[in-house]
Amino acid sequence: MSASTPRLENSIRMFLAPVLKEDGFAGSGRTFRRLTDGLIQVVNIQGSSYGGRFAINLGLQPIAIPDVSGNMPDLKKITEPLCEFRRRLAESGSDQWWQHDTSQSSMDNAVAAATDIYITIGRSLFDRVARSPSPFDSISVEDFQNGNFDFCGFGSTEVRMALVLARMRKAQGRIAEAAAFGEYGLAHVGNAAMLRFQLKHVAQAS
Repeated sequence: MSASTPRLENSIRMFLAPVLKEDGFAGSGRTFRRLTDGLIQVVNIQGSSYGGRFAINLGLQPIAIPDVSGNMPDLKKITEPLCEFRRRLAESGSDQWWQHDTSQSSMDNAVAAATDIYITIGRSLFDRVARSPSPFDSISVEDFQNGNFDFCGFGSTEVRMALVLARMRKAQGRIAEAAAFGEYGLAHVGNAAMLRFQLKHVAQAS
């Protein structure tokens, strides 16, 4: 492949990667990672399978608990789909795609525009969930049950989040809270056998 062939990675390397590395992220290509206050933060650029556009996925994974695959996270290798808390970068709402054609200049313009949104929106999203006290650490079972919390759009299903919060509390030595989140998840898990097993395990171990 010719070095002059237009590629989205060229635009990422030119515009987005320097900003991410300034913020302490490490990585290359389309995935970048950093560790802040016990949370692995992941930025991933996802191209459309049809071409001509991309989205930016943001992931958060507590380093002290297993990732979605059930393995302890590797800071140098974890990918955004393995993170327990995920969302898309968007100027408004919950989803945004940046359009481009096959020229390098069009890709450059799209990635430059996306970089601006990361600077104005993405940095704040990460900061609000990672800084102490993190909403992941301060939420109570009652607040969770009542929907009285703000994870800045990062999340999963209700029951999956209950499991993750239970595991986080257990890792922090907050045993009674771990049991409470585990019991809440068990009360709402339905027929999801694996989740039920995991919730029972964390609730009983607490």
